[in-house]
Amino acid sequence: MKLFGYDIKVKKQAVSAKTEDGFSRGRKNPKIIQIVESFKDSSRKDIQKWRQALLLARHPENPKTTLLHDLIDDLMTDGHLQSQIQMRKSSTLNTDFRVINRRTGEENEEITFTIQQQWFYNFLEVCIDTILRGYSVIEFEEFNGDKIKFNLIPRRNIAPTKHRLYPDTTKDQYIDYTLPQFTEWVLPIGDKSDLGVLNNIVPNLIWKRNVMQAWAEFCEKFGMPLITATTNTTDTRVVDSVHEMLLSIGEAGVGTFPQGTEIKYQEANRTDAYNVYLQFMQSNANEISKQLVGSATLSDQNNNRSQTEVHERSLDFKIAQADKRMIQFIVNDLLFPMLKRHGYNIGDDDIFEFKMIEQEVDLPQLWNITSGLIDKGYFVDQEWISKTFNIPIESKKKISTQTPNVASAYFPIAIGTSEERYPFTCDCGEHVVAVAQPSKEQIQKFSDQLAKYIFEGKDTLGIEGQIISEEANLMLSALRDNFKTFNDYEGDDHLALQLMEYNLFEFSASKTESRLASMRGLLIDPETKQIRDFASFRVECDKVMDKYNKHWLETEYNLSIAVGQNSAQYIRFMAEKNTVTSFVKYQTAGDSNVRPQHQILNGKIFSLDDKEAMELYPPNGYGCRCEMIQYLGDPKGKVTRGIEAKNSIYANDPKYKKSQFEINRGDLKQVFTKKQFYSDIKGLPEKINKMTFDKYLDFDGNQILKKWEDFKNDLKPILLDKTITSDNVNELFKPLENSKKKMGFEDYIGRKMVLDKSVFGKHTKGKYVSDEEQRHLLFPHIEDILKNPSEVWLSAHDKKGFQTNYIKHYKDMSILVSTTLNEEMKGIQIETWFKIDYDKPLERRKGILIHRNKKKTKK
Repeated sequence: MKLFGYDIKVKKQAVSAKTEDGFSRGRKNPKIIQIVESFKDSSRKDIQKWRQALLLARHPENPKTTLLHDLIDDLMTDGHLQSQIQMRKSSTLNTDFRVINRRTGEENEEITFTIQQQWFYNFLEVCIDTILRGYSVIEFEEFNGDKIKFNLIPRRNIAPTKHRLYPDTTKDQYIDYTLPQFTEWVLPIGDKSDLGVLNNIVPNLIWKRNVMQAWAEFCEKFGMPLITATTNTTDTRVVDSVHEMLLSIGEAGVGTFPQGTEIKYQEANRTDAYNVYLQFMQSNANEISKQLVGSATLSDQNNNRSQTEVHERSLDFKIAQADKRMIQFIVNDLLFPMLKRHGYNIGDDDIFEFKMIEQEVDLPQLWNITSGLIDKGYFVDQEWISKTFNIPIESKKKISTQTPNVASAYFPIAIGTSEERYPFTCDCGEHVVAVAQPSKEQIQKFSDQLAKYIFEGKDTLGIEGQIISEEANLMLSALRDNFKTFNDYEGDDHLALQLMEYNLFEFSASKTESRLASMRGLLIDPETKQIRDFASFRVECDKVMDKYNKHWLETEYNLSIAVGQNSAQYIRFMAEKNTVTSFVKYQTAGDSNVRPQHQILNGKIFSLDDKEAMELYPPNGYGCRCEMIQYLGDPKGKVTRGIEAKNSIYANDPKYKKSQFEINRGDLKQVFTKKQFYSDIKGLPEKINKMTFDKYLDFDGNQILKKWEDFKNDLKPILLDKTITSDNVNELFKPLENSKKKMGFEDYIGRKMVLDKSVFGKHTKGKYVSDEEQRHLLFPHIEDILKNPSEVWLSAHDKKGFQTNYIKHYKDMSILVSTTLNEEMKGIQIETWFKIDYDKPLERRKGILIHRNKKKTKK
């Protein structure tokens, strides 16, 4: 047997390695490793085999990794695993790299060319495999200029913790590959005790494979129906003939059977068993994905685009960055010293590095920047343009010195001063998300009803409340779907989200008030000075409402999406300022539809402590798709001051200065500023408290909310646990892990709220546990009332602005749970719960009806 180019026999010492004479470059290694091929176990894998392989690999005296790597090699055939590995590798290998002098910044073109060859890409793959599979040992065969050859010694033959190479894994003879004679040709990589990332998910791979095999067996047994034949003859020839026909009936589709033969198809009665296999396999696939690429959504087509993009950035900017950093250590600390010993021209200050993202600019983005500079009158070298964009230019064009007409401020103009409130339109389809058609149609119906009531002189309070609710809830869904909180129940994220929710209802109220004023102004024909007939009035109302209910609504809906995404990120970044990074980078959508004034900011790095810079936090205009991302690189010499960035935008677009987008909405905790409101809302608290349940009417003029007495007999009675007393009710208080004095709850759309122990204690003793109040018996129902309320009302609070009241109706009573926002504690708190006194129903069922369960609970 040969190893390292020498004959190795039992009880013989290894001969010292020798190299060829002459200059190092062009040298060939005479010691080609000869590994004895041996049997690999490809039988069915289980957890016990994995544990045995781990014990052997970690043996303190005589470790061997053969079984472990054979097991992993066999599991590597998993298709999902291969896709995740390729995704992780591609995230690193698709990045350009170079060799530069760390002092001067000049590129070493000779060595850069040397490593931009196939051998080096193979080397980078080995480095990434070292992260995935653990310790690697490479033997170089030849150094010949940019032609370098190497082999990876099979990991199954290596015992890293003892520096042993077993030429024959079935024998105990080994070679210490760290001996001096091998250092010129052998390069160990990685931590000798590391078994790699894949070792962490071996159980998931085994379970996934075995369940897939079990599923295949299930399909064989139950996929096709069992066909049986019952005949009244005992003649063996007839029975054999029937059997032959049964075997071929699947192919022929027909059969001729003796008289008295009955054919039956025994269908499998299990139709949902596949879900057991599928869900188990999916959960294991998710674990595999999370371990390798940090998320289970990157390869799942069912996930939305925004979530996938966030997880792509986690892979590119966190996991891949860590992989690149490790590769740089390997190349600079291990590979380059070996290349220098073989005569390669690598200076002491030369280092290998991957180009950072900010150093890479794709061609369309570069063209946007270039054309923007030309439009502003800056001179760009014609030869560089021709060469960079491959455009044959024969003569120079006169450069325009006229400032382009830009409109990035999109300052909302008051009604009456301009026909267009939002001077922004999207023709490319990239800047807006369409509003769901049912929501638009419902708002239009309410607008039509409002016009009818105004013309007929009826009370419009109920219709106004329904318009406010429908429109605000539409924008609230856009906000909440994109505002991802990170604290459990209380914190800056929950505070901002709730304040923004109140802001949306106030904004919708101002818009509804504007609708009302606009319609009333259309009752009189300005030419005839006469009251219009209803048909003419409706025509004029439709013209005006078309803007309210289509373009303006769509713009406001998309702003809610952008504010949700960016505000949530800003608050999280501020929370991670001292633990992750205190710098952020402005990033556009990167396509040809990016506005020039936003392109100016693209790639700029800002400090989270720079107040001026944070006022540039996206969105920076209606339809803005830009964002800030955390910057994890070295910020030295790269940070832009906020005032400098602002001046760049002012020069491009003077209207941006002091506009309603030169603010940080995440810091302001508002989706719409007061200046963006349609009208003044000073009288809103008093107005919404007059919106009692009897004011809410359907399109036929009938009450949509009945008196409790009229429908209570259709409901189930409440079930009260009479074993609960004032002495044992404290057992029902389940405190949060991080706060023993608060209990957490969640409502029907995911609002998080807490009940303070002092409030709980107050309402579960004394007069509150009387037969009339029974608060201790009602307490267990709070969770269900919040999750499945019959009605939810947003009403005015004397001291705290708004309060949200959750009501659930039962046959024998109605229960109300009241919540408010505690800005000091940064979260929603449950204030009280009680039975509704139906002598005063209008005091409880009032405000903006923000939710109604249309399904009645039957007996």
